[in-house]
Amino acid sequence: MLDIKITNDSQFVSVSNGNLIETKNSGNKKTYHYKTVYPISPYLIAVYSAPYKNFTDSYVSLDEKDTMQIYYYVLPEHFDNAKIDFAGHLDYMKTLSELFGEYPFIKEKYGIAEFLWNYGAMENQTITGFGYNFVSGNNFFEDTYVHELAHHWWGNSVGPKTWNDIWLSEGFAAYSEALYAEAKNGKEALKSKMLSKFNSNFNGTLYAPKDLFSETIYDKGAWVLHMLRNEIGDTDFFEALKSYHNIYKYSNASIDDFKTICENISRKDLTKFFDQWIYNGKENIYFIYSFEAESNEGMEEVTLYIDQKTRNYPEFHFNLDVEIFYKDGTSETKSFFIDKIKNKFNFTTGRKVEAILPDPESKLLAEFDSEY
Repeated sequence: MLDIKITNDSQFVSVSNGNLIETKNSGNKKTYHYKTVYPISPYLIAVYSAPYKNFTDSYVSLDEKDTMQIYYYVLPEHFDNAKIDFAGHLDYMKTLSELFGEYPFIKEKYGIAEFLWNYGAMENQTITGFGYNFVSGNNFFEDTYVHELAHHWWGNSVGPKTWNDIWLSEGFAAYSEALYAEAKNGKEALKSKMLSKFNSNFNGTLYAPKDLFSETIYDKGAWVLHMLRNEIGDTDFFEALKSYHNIYKYSNASIDDFKTICENISRKDLTKFFDQWIYNGKENIYFIYSFEAESNEGMEEVTLYIDQKTRNYPEFHFNLDVEIFYKDGTSETKSFFIDKIKNKFNFTTGRKVEAILPDPESKLLAEFDSEY
């Protein structure tokens, strides 16, 4: 628990973690006393002092038993802009609480403090810091606002056990951006958000990364959660997230701890999934695909070829959806299990095949090139 007192010139407002217990004036000085009720990691402790103006929102917990304040501390010249930019926070709080379980610091607060770090942002516990360029009045940085709030579940409440497990913090917060987009605007918004995070140059493992805060950890990390969701299904995935948070709340967890929860809930062995995407697989998958079709007594006998091209990992295993387009203008989607470097599948249809499209819904961190 943290107990902190800040004394400064009385025209300054001081902000820190937890609840404001009291303020005391002494001449031209003012002392602010803050205290936390929840455990806090040292790297999440913060003190801000500036001639702030502030405004608030009131958040009512999902069970309607608690009302918590959301505080916004900004420089006076940015006050009107902040009213525009931060207007979505009540909805972010409600949506993420519905997805992951109640905001874990409900007996304290959530807050934002503007500070002089250009485009920097930091999820300091209960009092996130945003650089002044995030307060523009253009409402342009919603992803960042959601990301930093999501850290209060992933990183602050459940911290990574070691730096090797940093994916549990940054990858989870990055995927939370996509989950919020989906909650507000549906599946197409989710797909669009994930495609914006796609990068053919991701390199390195999510476990024990060489660069702790690279695009690989954030955006590949989000993609791996997206693929895990498709692997075990929505119901089990969201139950696993809530269970993981509930079990390890106010403590630390490892990637293996998260894997165990996912396996227990889905009743699936996820060893291969975690090995290829988290522990050892370093790159995206690249595929060459083609098909052949022969007519036989009014039927089309189709052979589909899908070859993996990997450099640093023996072979990836996963279910691959393939959309089959027919010359009569119709289409259908079939699913195939990929478990070899060279994969060959046969199926028969009464329609003539015009083209095929692997992964039509962009569910995989993969690239496909055609040989036909």
